[in-house]
Amino acid sequence: MPGALAAVEDRDSDKDGASNRDEITAGTLPGDAASAPEGETTCKPAEIPATYDVCRYDGRYALRKVMLEACGRSPAPAELAAMADTPPELQPDAVADALTACTQSEFWRGREGVVWNIAHAKVRPTVFVDEPVENTDGGYTGEEDFDYFPDYALFVYTQIDGHDSRDLLNARYYVQRLIVDGRSVYKPVDELPGRQKMPTERRAGMLTTRWFLLFNNMFTALPRTAAAQAYRAYLGLDIALGEGLHPVPGEPADYDDKGVAAPTCAGCHSTLDPLSYPFSRYDGVTAANLAELGRYLPTRLEDFYEPSLPGVSAMPEAGMLLGKPVSSLIEWAEVATSSREFAASRVADYWQVFFHAEPSGAELATFDALVEALRTEHSFAIEPMLRDLVRTEAFGVP
Repeated sequence: MPGALAAVEDRDSDKDGASNRDEITAGTLPGDAASAPEGETTCKPAEIPATYDVCRYDGRYALRKVMLEACGRSPAPAELAAMADTPPELQPDAVADALTACTQSEFWRGREGVVWNIAHAKVRPTVFVDEPVENTDGGYTGEEDFDYFPDYALFVYTQIDGHDSRDLLNARYYVQRLIVDGRSVYKPVDELPGRQKMPTERRAGMLTTRWFLLFNNMFTALPRTAAAQAYRAYLGLDIALGEGLHPVPGEPADYDDKGVAAPTCAGCHSTLDPLSYPFSRYDGVTAANLAELGRYLPTRLEDFYEPSLPGVSAMPEAGMLLGKPVSSLIEWAEVATSSREFAASRVADYWQVFFHAEPSGAELATFDALVEALRTEHSFAIEPMLRDLVRTEAFGVP
């Protein structure tokens, strides 16, 4: 059978201008001239203004998608009519302008907005907190009294207004969300004295917030959960699925005596354990003094684990990420954010927002181009990348 298919795949059995291979791939019938894949040779402008043009970018279709996903509403009839009157070659830019307007809305940037919701899988909150009372005096809103709100505020801030999304992991500052005239305003601050205790020089954005350390480092000597969550959330690599494995010779050393050097475990842990070492001096819930929770403690292993796990304090703080040595969690974050994997994870989050699926094979070239543009011409700013996304054929062709 494979030989028979190979012999006829380049032929056009029904003389409709499409090869048998193209017809099979498109799901049309290679023996029926009335059944042909649509392409530039068969496409014509939409005959009825109310229908979408399935052969090329249709601004009305793209506008409807943008308004629903980024503004939370359908376009008004007047907006659709204005798009229909826009010359076809100008429609992609008009759609991008509509997106830019939507990114200023609370639906996009407010609490429980689009960007906030992207952060859920990364922050992983476990309790619900009521919306605080509106505050217009520039003071605290009260959100910072709850552990995970600074995480959401930092996440959203790095994704809007042309900010550098690498600050997700590189920020040495915190962010406070104020509510001014009913709108969210994100304000970088040096300190959040109510909750965040990390010295400035030991901060690594989302990786060193008090909530991240409480929830992921917890009371483990080697915070493998923290490293695996960071790898998955910000580089798009899930070690549990065998993704992103970069075995390190001599690892796992099993400093905490968990049996991970066993043959059934070592394959993943030769990557995971060196990935985790830089997290090992950041405390989650170990310290008896509550004021010390969520701090960098250089003698954490000696003070809290050595008596019950003799030799664990020999665990290095230096580790490996993506095959590169890192001396600290600060360097871990810098290597991570300079990688293609980080840029791809940023694009992937928003691809899900607008497509509700991973890129298909036919869309991979578009996806890769967005990743490269984010890393280069857009300097890791999200909104310019999104303007590119909504101008693509992958987005705008029905």
